[in-house]
Amino acid sequence: MKLTTTFFILFFTTLVFSQNWVRVDSVFSPSGVGSFHFTAPFFADMNDDGYTDLLLGNTDDYAKFYVNKGEGIPPAFSYDETFLHSIYAGGAMGTNSYYPVAVDLDNDGDNDLVIGGYNGLIYYENQSTADSVIWNKIDTMFTLVNGDIGTDPNPAFADLDNDGDFDLFVGTGESLFGGPEAGIVISYRNIGTPRDPVFELDNTLSAGIGDVGLNCYPTFADINSNGTLDLLIGRDLKTFVYYTNTGTPEVPHWTNNDWFFAFPEANTYWKNPQLFDIDNDNDYDLIYGSDGGKIYMYENKGDSTAASFQYNASYFNVIKNDGSASTVSFADFDNDNDMDFISGNWFGDINYFENVGDVGNPAFQLKNNAISTLNVGTIYSTPTFVDIDSDGDFDIVSGALNGKILCYINNGSTFKQDDTTFADITASGSSTVSFADLDDDGDLDMVINGEASSDFKFFVNEGNNKFTQYDDLFSSFSIPSRATVKFADPDADGDYDLVMGKILGQIYYLENVGDAADPIFELNTDTFEGIEVLQNPAPDFADLNGDTKPDMIIGEYNGAFTFYANNFAVTSIKSDNKVVPESFMVSQNYPNPFNPETKIEYYTPEISNVNITVYDILGNQISSNNVISSAGYNVYAFSGATLASGIYIYRVTAYSDNGKMLFTSAKKMTLLK
Repeated sequence: MKLTTTFFILFFTTLVFSQNWVRVDSVFSPSGVGSFHFTAPFFADMNDDGYTDLLLGNTDDYAKFYVNKGEGIPPAFSYDETFLHSIYAGGAMGTNSYYPVAVDLDNDGDNDLVIGGYNGLIYYENQSTADSVIWNKIDTMFTLVNGDIGTDPNPAFADLDNDGDFDLFVGTGESLFGGPEAGIVISYRNIGTPRDPVFELDNTLSAGIGDVGLNCYPTFADINSNGTLDLLIGRDLKTFVYYTNTGTPEVPHWTNNDWFFAFPEANTYWKNPQLFDIDNDNDYDLIYGSDGGKIYMYENKGDSTAASFQYNASYFNVIKNDGSASTVSFADFDNDNDMDFISGNWFGDINYFENVGDVGNPAFQLKNNAISTLNVGTIYSTPTFVDIDSDGDFDIVSGALNGKILCYINNGSTFKQDDTTFADITASGSSTVSFADLDDDGDLDMVINGEASSDFKFFVNEGNNKFTQYDDLFSSFSIPSRATVKFADPDADGDYDLVMGKILGQIYYLENVGDAADPIFELNTDTFEGIEVLQNPAPDFADLNGDTKPDMIIGEYNGAFTFYANNFAVTSIKSDNKVVPESFMVSQNYPNPFNPETKIEYYTPEISNVNITVYDILGNQISSNNVISSAGYNVYAFSGATLASGIYIYRVTAYSDNGKMLFTSAKKMTLLK
């Protein structure tokens, strides 16, 4: 009873996406904090309740805000979509999402926001009231600064000259689209006042700091309690760079200290650090974000004068796939009366996650067993649990990038590949498959989908797994291309509906308004209204909270899993309409990593002149092409056949007829040969 009560409390402290579903992040992230690529955490008490909240920059989406629920150590957080809503209400144009920092720049007792990114530094004055959160964008604060710092700046504020106001350090990221040399720190002295800051370039404040390497991310704290600030800088591929102030509080001089070179987890690509007392024991801990989205916490096991850091995995633990392009399929595989799941990924693996919790209180762990040895032989596995041989245990059938349908028969302790049952059934590109007894005759029928809309096929099982294609049942629908497919009963009415994840992140729902023996499908645009993830959702349904209703779990392209509790009755049906995006959007390239070809997909609300430029990691232009793009979905094919393995950046920019820039977005992609 106690655990069930806790679960329902979470319902009311997490974001309600629609009247039908409640997102509960703590199922796959016990801390409540989601997982996003190139995560940049910043801690501050933003709602003045005495608990430290979390701002989370990232490259997947807008910056995020998580409220500290004040429930102990490690802290638990809850996502609050409304807190930054006014910043992004008009879309991505003219905003940043990468490096949010809270700082009281107008000295009025509350935290303002500065967000770094491709638009330089953007200042938002906090003008909130007791009833609403209000961020007032002030364009003049960093006008002169933004002329110096390039297109990927990471800010850090501190009183570096001991005069009672905030000065500014800016670490340069990669400066791919203009700006100073990557890897350097640029310093600015506040020659104004605590209430009216004026930032003037003054590199004497950063004396002693050289070029530390790509993606230079500074943060300040007096780690050794000697009355002067210390400086920690995250960077690519190597560990942190640590500087102590060997000057004075008024005239700093920074001296390199190799103390921070002892962290093995820090030898990974990309690190965005903050020094903060997250465990409330009166010394500074180290928390940093990474390119894969994991947030690392090093607990200070020393004290306020002699720090000693040790990694603590209990903070910000995330249940995530080993590899991107997660899918999900749920079943009680280990026969312990709770739901386990398998997941495919970009590497072609099939990962098994055992539910080590219980009914109503799930807790998942990645486990090694016979399933863990399976691989589809190419990339993008899309496995599903199904008893295909009707022997009472769960077999696995999976799609793959080559369009094949692969079958693995459960023999108890091993799985044996069956190469005959689906030998003649294929799709183009990445295939997905799902099974259900749609005609109520006691055997499993099948639907598959692939790269193109023409790949969508429904097969009736004539008996003994002899599948015959039958096109009439779904012929009236415009099936989305490259959509994952899943037969399920989300409305709990006793028959199978068809739920599909669209490449842009929405859910496409064909409701069965017939019955279990005579299905009739109609498009339903109400049931999943408001549900949208970043890209390529792969949904499945299972009762995880013990209320007998099918909840929705989505595997996401970034490798994460998202849980939505079922909180609805089925609503009315709307007619299908062609979807034209309201704003510009660029998706992550697909596949990614790739070899040698990939597709860059983007969406335009109107006919636009679009430039697609590709750069290497050093900022050298690889290619540039101008195209006239129609309203809606567009795709650009890129080949890396002549390029070396590595990280590349693609930038999509849209212009009006008179040459005015309407939108620009850049993303990283990986060529892996």
